Amino acid sequence: MPSERCIHIVGAGIAGLACAAYLLRDGGVPGRQIHLYEAGQPGGSLDAAGSAAQGYSMRGSRMFGPAYVLMYELLDAIPSFDDPAKSVAEDTFEFWQSAPWYDRARLVERGGRIVDPTDWRLRNHDRADLAKLMLRDEGEIEGKRIEECFEPAFFESNFWLMWCSMFGFETWHSADELRRYLLRFLRLFPDLETMQIIQSTRYNGHDSIVTPMLRWLQAQGVQIETVVEVDDVAFDSGTHGTKLPRRLHITRAGRAESIELGDDDLLILTLGSMTADSSLGSMEAAPVARAGAPSSSWRLWQRLAEQDRAFGRPWVFCGQPDRTTWITFTVTDANLEFFRLVEAFSGSPAGRGGLVTLKDSSWMLTFHLYPCPAFPGQPDGTGVWWGYGLFPDRIGDFVGKRMDECSGREILVELYAQLGLQERTPALLASANCIPCRLPYTTSQFMPRLRGDRPAVLPHGFERLAVVGQYCEIPANVVYTVEYSVQSARMAVAGLLGLEPVPPAYEGLDHPNALVGALRRILND
Repeated sequence: MPSERCIHIVGAGIAGLACAAYLLRDGGVPGRQIHLYEAGQPGGSLDAAGSAAQGYSMRGSRMFGPAYVLMYELLDAIPSFDDPAKSVAEDTFEFWQSAPWYDRARLVERGGRIVDPTDWRLRNHDRADLAKLMLRDEGEIEGKRIEECFEPAFFESNFWLMWCSMFGFETWHSADELRRYLLRFLRLFPDLETMQIIQSTRYNGHDSIVTPMLRWLQAQGVQIETVVEVDDVAFDSGTHGTKLPRRLHITRAGRAESIELGDDDLLILTLGSMTADSSLGSMEAAPVARAGAPSSSWRLWQRLAEQDRAFGRPWVFCGQPDRTTWITFTVTDANLEFFRLVEAFSGSPAGRGGLVTLKDSSWMLTFHLYPCPAFPGQPDGTGVWWGYGLFPDRIGDFVGKRMDECSGREILVELYAQLGLQERTPALLASANCIPCRLPYTTSQFMPRLRGDRPAVLPHGFERLAVVGQYCEIPANVVYTVEYSVQSARMAVAGLLGLEPVPPAYEGLDHPNALVGALRRILND
């Protein structure tokens, strides 16, 4: 009797989990035939952990919106964390409607003075450059940096301060990717300063999205193994000169092993990771950079790319950590004094004020107060907030140190001082636990690239193989989003199983009303 076809998925981040969900839902594959291998904990970059006593920690934070069509369509079939009769999508929309964002303090000057962000402070030349970039063909700006498309004054505008702090762009990042973002988020332009179109989940992303997905997948019999690193893939010759995966070389709990793939088995690989090699600090210690070669997700991609050009060029993205590193931080407040201070000066309730960017900070600090609770079981009277520095290699204005050399306490001293809260700092520090996190590859997917640097979801010349995640090529879509990972998963499953093609990503040039509205706002700010 022939053995059952197995689908092997390397990586249990949101892309890998979405692959498993689509295999079950669209492909009718029994859960017992789906195997996920994860080096760390499931969820990938959608992680969150800790407790009120030890301090909560999230490496990153996520925002969503109406353009996240595939993500919401997928999550509409997943029971939510608190109520199995309600889907994750339903719970998210319900929460958003009950607590929508309306940012009244999007940009703040030193000392806590709120800037009027409705004046984008764009010169006519800047407006023309923005419109020109949006309307250019992607091939015309291939490999270019953002700073090559604008004059220096543009980067001092309120528009750029809001845009770069919201999405994480630096001037040396890909102009191609910025163009995609401008077109993808056209509907954001009318409300850029208030962020009222932005949606967020009830809890942090891990508890609101990952945990429900894990429960659902495991209930269907999907096999999820952790502490398994996939080191390499061995290929055999297929038909017509193609290659097909035959063997996985893995390290399982420290032991070298191999997994043989059957003649009908399929393989889906997650390549690269924007949260790989991260490290945590504490209230008293800065996060220490990890020494040695990149982690398994990058090493696997590098090995594959050295064997075949179809896998792209991973070193384009992971080769300059000095240009892709962030420091993020999660703060657990044992009382809500800081929350009350921010609510008073911003005019927005906690969890509804959106992002606050301290525009005069040399680190370009941005933070966001989470609604209470941000974690299931979070005690009443405890607050959680999150932030990051866009320029962690710069010297702080008050602590006199680079951000990436600072402890959680020093980061808070700098942030409180930027807000003019020096007199309150000792009391605020007494109830705060700030856990900083160093992320060497956070914006690596934004690095300038050429055609072919990212592999296709279905790499040319291979059979029964797909790649997913943030580092494959999806026309018109934007990286650094859950939607990108979900679309890569759906494309992989549809391509491998011969299902209906996946609809293309939202493209602003196909929606003239949104485009006209955005251009009108640019020209009349």
